[in-house]
Amino acid sequence: MEPMERIITRFTRALDTYDRHADAQQQICRRLCTLLTRHTNRHFRRALEIGCGTGCLTRLLKENCVIDEWLLNDLCEGCQAKIATLFTEQMPPFIVGDAEKIKFPRLFDLIVSASAFQWMENPGIFLGKLARMLRPRGTLLFNTFAPGNLEEIRQLTGCGLTYPPLWKLNKWLNDDYRILFMQEEEIILTFDTPLDVLRHLKHTGVTATNNGAWTRGRQQEFCREYIRLFSTDTNKVRLTYRPLYVLAVKKQ
Repeated sequence: MEPMERIITRFTRALDTYDRHADAQQQICRRLCTLLTRHTNRHFRRALEIGCGTGCLTRLLKENCVIDEWLLNDLCEGCQAKIATLFTEQMPPFIVGDAEKIKFPRLFDLIVSASAFQWMENPGIFLGKLARMLRPRGTLLFNTFAPGNLEEIRQLTGCGLTYPPLWKLNKWLNDDYRILFMQEEEIILTFDTPLDVLRHLKHTGVTATNNGAWTRGRQQEFCREYIRLFSTDTNKVRLTYRPLYVLAVKKQ
């Protein structure tokens, strides 16, 4: 697991570029919002968003749901200013810090999180913590990523997060939640060059390639191998995201 300080630094640096480059993450937020509006009544009294980032999911929830009271959280303090632009009325409470360690107030009718669970050190334990923060029949909506996420980067650099398979996530959820929807998806982005892939990872803060200095020779070798292994029929190169979506309700 990466040191928390490094994760915070990387995402803070990407705050001003994230929205322009986070194509996969924005698709994921739209899918999450669609799941919520399709399976619930869209009205929640108290909602917590974990890892709200620059507010992609926050904005969609504001546009498509009625939430009487919000609580927002992110590792990066700089996200608060981004989120504030979404609320012309009073800014909701914003808690900076590691959601696994924060003692959140209870109880919530909805807990949501987009593309943050993969950073959790103990996701199984964390899901139990969230269950204790939800009202009976409260809704949990999030995505993480499945094995094979950013596989191109892992194959060429040996770096990447460990992603739980669907069966393990199902096991973690089973004690406290009734699962309404759980599904993997594949999102393939294409880029003109491998350097554009690296820029995309840097600008979204999700890069898993920072194990040591990138010398010119290492970068050239990375680009050669990327083109050889991951070119498309249209002379571009691909990058694969594998989001895993979960919509669940707390058992009585």
